[in-house]
Amino acid sequence: MAKSSVAVASMPNASPRAPVLAIGFGRGFGGKSTLLTEVAYRARNQGRDVIVADFDARSKTLADLFPGAVVPQTEELPDLKTEFSKLLNRMAKDKASAVVDFGGGDRFMLEYGRDLRLVEFCERRGIEPVAIYVLGPEVEDLRHCLSIYEAGYFRPKRTILMLNEGVIREGRTVVGAFEQTMADPGFQRMVSGGAVPMLMTRLPCMDAIKERRLNLYEAATNGQLDPVEEFMLDDWLADLETKRQKFNVGDWLP
Repeated sequence: MAKSSVAVASMPNASPRAPVLAIGFGRGFGGKSTLLTEVAYRARNQGRDVIVADFDARSKTLADLFPGAVVPQTEELPDLKTEFSKLLNRMAKDKASAVVDFGGGDRFMLEYGRDLRLVEFCERRGIEPVAIYVLGPEVEDLRHCLSIYEAGYFRPKRTILMLNEGVIREGRTVVGAFEQTMADPGFQRMVSGGAVPMLMTRLPCMDAIKERRLNLYEAATNGQLDPVEEFMLDDWLADLETKRQKFNVGDWLP
């Protein structure tokens, strides 16, 4: 039997790592929750515990997939801020990593940034902050991400720009779809500032996986999917990991 291409990622990482605060940003239906789900499963598949927090008012994807996920009592801004502060305290005290979905995130980061210099807090407490922007090809996707980045309230040294092929309209090529985004001065400023652009390829069977609420890494090897879907998923995970290693961002994640 052929060995899965993601099997190497399933081996526990024995070396000590600093806790990571990975926050995902992006417009709705752009693939942000999908990527954050993969990031959380990746950490657990490699033997590392991670707190999952879902602050997305429109879609509770992470809360549905991860029992015990941190969820605010209401979607009102004061409750969001209180719950996020509790999460940061827990991370600092327990030396724990977290994957956080803020939905759009623009309004929250603007408000919370006035209360706490988040990047500086993380650095003082030994936490590695990571911003993960997930962009589709529409100009509004980039504008949304730029509004958060250029506000400056959460601009860590470790920033990933994930261009999502999965939301490209049928008939458009990857190059054609993202050409305007990559040529935009704002995008180039982010890259010049150290942000790492990557392409997340389309996974044809993603809808089937979501509907069944499968652990992405387990489903790639344990026979829960049919052989074609299992191969597609395994190939998709391996492609993500290969790119992370190529751009030296694999160790940025929880």
